[in-house]
Order: sequence, then structure tokens, then C-alpha cells
Amino acid sequence: MRFYLLPIVIFGLAGFGFLARTQQAAPVQQVAQQAAAPLGWQEVKSTDWVREPRRQFTLPGRFLAPLPTKLEGNPGSAPALLLKCAVPRRSGGEGKFRVGAVVVGTLLKIHMVEPQEIKGGPSYYPEVALSYRFDDGKPLEDDWPPRYDKISVEFDKPTFKKILHAHTMLVTLPDKNGHEVRMQFDLPEFPSASAPPTAVPVTSESLPAARTAAQIAEACGVEER
Repeated sequence: MRFYLLPIVIFGLAGFGFLARTQQAAPVQQVAQQAAAPLGWQEVKSTDWVREPRRQFTLPGRFLAPLPTKLEGNPGSAPALLLKCAVPRRSGGEGKFRVGAVVVGTLLKIHMVEPQEIKGGPSYYPEVALSYRFDDGKPLEDDWPPRYDKISVEFDKPTFKKILHAHTMLVTLPDKNGHEVRMQFDLPEFPSASAPPTAVPVTSESLPAARTAAQIAEACGVEER
């Protein structure tokens, strides 16, 4: 009996060792997948059900330790910045910034905020408390509205302008359980005012793999500082 049990015990111990190594390697694999994300702004096809044609851009970032444990969809996915801009109605016209968002990928902690002035509308608004910092600047604390999916938050056009002219952006916010989620976005450098402008063709057949900050600014109708 003992001779039959010995191989089973050895096999069981080996299995536990493999499981432990797999669990330890999971965070490393997530970091590797984040590091392999493409750099720069990527243009993707818009799926918005709106009447006006829009262009959509994303910029992948990376999570900082501790990594979030519950991500909606792909567990190894990275956070991203999302931009949606209206296409010019006529040739030579300017695009218009519509909405920007930080896509986290995990359910966020939402609290209700009372507006400073009530004019017959909703008395409270959903917000997500967060802090963000550009480059070596001081952290800024603010409340940003969550999107319909509750795994991302929206930012306005003034914040988008700051993003365009920054090198890095750090964002910290709480998940649904109050655990801190920290993200970093490495931003492409905005060219100097003396650099010649680069036209952004509006096509749907072949979308470029990457966009510069200047091209994004032009596509979204944002002037230089």
C-alpha cells in the first residue's frame, strides 16, 4: 500500500509547486503584456451610434503596483486614454473635441455630488474622486464623471489640452471596493511651434498605426498654447 501511495504523494506535491509558480507568474505576465502595448496615439474605428461622424483615438498606459485584481474583459489588458472627436463637415474645416476618458477596466467607486446650483434638473450627480499629475507637477485632486460602463471616467477639453503638452500623466482612483488603482501614461512629445504642421487625412479605409500629439490636436480642433 505504501508503495502505491508514494507516486501519488510525489505527483501531488509537484502539482502544488506548479500551481504556486503559476500564481506568482501571473502579475509578471500582466506587466509584460502592458509593456508590449504599442506606444503613441492609435486611431480605431468609431462604433458610436451618433448622427455626426466621429474619429476615435486611444493611447495605452500601464498599471502601477499594486495591480488591480478584477479587470472586466481581458485580465491582462492595460488602461488607456480615449478620445472622441467630430469630423469636419466641410473640406478644410476643423474637427471638434467631443469627449475624453480614462479607461481603467475595473468597476470604480462612485459617489454622488450635489451641484452648486440646482436649476430644476437632477439634484445629485455621480462622480469619481481621483488625483492626477502631469510630469513633475503637484498632484491635482478632482471629481470626474463616470461613463455608462462604470469602468472609465470622462475628462473635459481643458484637461485634454494639458494632456497634449505633457510627457507623462499619473492617475490614481479607487475601485469599487475602495482599493487604490494607479496608472501611468507616457505621452508623445508635442512639436514646437516652429515645426511644420502635418495634415491629418480623413479616411476610413486605412487607418494609420500611430498619431502624433500635433495630429491629434488638429483632428480634435485644439489650438496650440
